[in-house]
Amino acid sequence: MRVPLLESMSIRARARSHGVLTENRLLSEVVGRALMLRSRFGRRSDAHRLNDLLIACRRIASPSARRRLKRAVAPWIEPQRAEEWRRARLGWDRYYREFDLAKPALHTSLLLKAPGPNGEKGVLYMSFEYNFMRLLAHHDARRFLSEYLVVVATSWSPTDYGVFASYAGLSDDPLFAGISNLADIEAYRVMGPTVEPVPLMASDWIDPRFYTPRPHAEREVDILMVANFTRFKRHWLLFRALKRMRPNLRVTLIGIPSPDRSADLLRAEARAFGAPQDLEIVSNANIDVVTAYQCNARTSIILSKREGSCVATAECLFANTPMGLLGDAHVGSKAYINERTGVLFSERALARELSAFLEASGDFQPRAWAMEHITCHRSSDRLNAQLREYSLQRGRPWTRDIAPLCWRYVPSYVSADDERRLAPALEDLKTRHGVELKKWVYRPH
Repeated sequence: MRVPLLESMSIRARARSHGVLTENRLLSEVVGRALMLRSRFGRRSDAHRLNDLLIACRRIASPSARRRLKRAVAPWIEPQRAEEWRRARLGWDRYYREFDLAKPALHTSLLLKAPGPNGEKGVLYMSFEYNFMRLLAHHDARRFLSEYLVVVATSWSPTDYGVFASYAGLSDDPLFAGISNLADIEAYRVMGPTVEPVPLMASDWIDPRFYTPRPHAEREVDILMVANFTRFKRHWLLFRALKRMRPNLRVTLIGIPSPDRSADLLRAEARAFGAPQDLEIVSNANIDVVTAYQCNARTSIILSKREGSCVATAECLFANTPMGLLGDAHVGSKAYINERTGVLFSERALARELSAFLEASGDFQPRAWAMEHITCHRSSDRLNAQLREYSLQRGRPWTRDIAPLCWRYVPSYVSADDERRLAPALEDLKTRHGVELKKWVYRPH
């Protein structure tokens, strides 16, 4: 069905306009520096000045300006002044809808180690910023942190620095913060010593046992895109490219609809850009269905300009499906792309480069590279080593290692034995601190 000309033009314009201003790096830097300047000279309350600094942390990228930013933040990280972040609840407003007092449980979190004798601390792993804030909003975080080291997995780059600041002064130990992009390792140091970067992304925790790749010659999907249906995923770039590609391609889109973007809207957008293929759109698929598609695709792509680590990239590599990302994207798993795993596209030449990628897709060895570099086993060892070294340097015992974890849509134990072994510690966590970890169960919309 053809889309009327004016409607088609409107759809294309809306699709292209997303992120034009928010992703402008020069504009972002200018805004960040202006906010840092205002925080220094403006006649405003401490809370307003600190809020300016939090926004500047997300906006400023240049090393010299970030050094000045760290100097501006440093006095407010000291214990005697750090309470101001929590008193004013800076950065909390975006999480209030998650602070249901009747439901204080933490989601997508995992107990990796129970506390031991002689001051040996336990380890709690939490994903997503709203969980980090829930711990503060519902519980005595200072008391909790006296018994546990906390490892958090951020979901975006740049992250929400208000979450980091809210933990300032609560413990002598830092918040161990997993990154969403290699650039975050240095960027997080603006909040040191409250935050200690962990050089692991959410996409570094895949368990290869879940992926049984089909032989390349037997794969049925030509192009796969696993991405929620929100605008920042930029499906329109694919639709524009498909107009110039073979009409008989099998293209599959898998994702979760957003309130303003349904599967029907994606189809309308594809028609507006002239894509002639009969797209397969799969909404709200469970993880096993997603995995089956990933193991049955010749190529997979992500076209975001900016996001977090993008776990779907790593999943496809373990499915032995080569990945294509944009060369100028700020996406953490772009670091995985090399001559063995996939290609980096140019927006302007996407149709030509995607066609060439599809033709050469059988020449890549993404699973072999992933097995060498980013399995959940390797990442668990690296996290354990960092926490063990930190504890021993502080003169604390480290007699037991953390339970290895993997990411299967949510953080999970690699071994069911660890889940059984830590069950009493989970009960103790709930009894002593009121902290309950709610096990996630998939329910289709």
